Amino acid sequence: MTFGLSIPAYSNVESLRRCLQSVELQAQDVQERIVVVDDSGSGGVARALGAEFPAVEWLIHERNQGFGATANDAVRSNPADIVILLNDDVELLANPVPPLRAAFERTAVFAITFRSVSEEGRFREGAKRIVWRVGYPRVLHNERDQRPPENGLIYSDYAVGGHAAFHRARFLELGGFDALFSPFYWEDVDLSVRAKKRGWACLYSPECIVRHAGLSSIRSSRDSAAIREITLRNRILFAWRHASRAQLRMLKCSLAWQRLAAALSGDEVVRRAYDAAEARMASYSSQTHFPTEQPTGVTLGDS
Repeated sequence: MTFGLSIPAYSNVESLRRCLQSVELQAQDVQERIVVVDDSGSGGVARALGAEFPAVEWLIHERNQGFGATANDAVRSNPADIVILLNDDVELLANPVPPLRAAFERTAVFAITFRSVSEEGRFREGAKRIVWRVGYPRVLHNERDQRPPENGLIYSDYAVGGHAAFHRARFLELGGFDALFSPFYWEDVDLSVRAKKRGWACLYSPECIVRHAGLSSIRSSRDSAAIREITLRNRILFAWRHASRAQLRMLKCSLAWQRLAAALSGDEVVRRAYDAAEARMASYSSQTHFPTEQPTGVTLGDS
């Protein structure tokens, strides 16, 4: 079982520098490649850091494609059996390979999500639990809301795309993150649920610790209304795809009430989100995934 590490990067050079420095310190057991996919659309990230980190394989998107497509390329381009996927604003605080190796060898595991802490060391994210309320999926993040360990394993309903390790062959078999949820949010929840339907488990390892600065490239490129609209749209799409028949009936009532309330209050975000979800689902094919545009490999000479 070999381990590699891949990072989708947008434009924050300083955050990525800290991320890669932490990789140098903590990822001594990574036998395969360290891949960074520069999704800035200009190659500027690779030019800024290529000489500083010669062990990194840099791949460049000629245009910005968003998290899902970039993460797919990051995993696809790494030949390791297990690919550790990190956001560019995440730092490793411990060597993740020993606990990952032990967990992946125990059962049919698809992914293992890491424990995330703030810059002050406070808990941010760990295991996840999805509950359905009036037809809507809701994610429980608090540790007290999670399932108890089973046979020493802590199960999670999904693996956080920004700090988790994925079984590469299974990731690719599922097609990776789905373009239905482009450009961001709910794609990691959807992928994990599809994996669980194949009988592959998602686990949580509190021994794999990262510091997440929360300097989101999403928030730097879009305003709060746009982020809210895309998040709600994708939440609706996830519900339409994965809800049971009974949950779908409740969802229909919930959405009708939500749209009425939004109309009365003048909340255009809800209307746009629902209309966008309907349009996307109507035009979407289950055979459609992210564009297979080949990223460009970059050497120091090219950069």
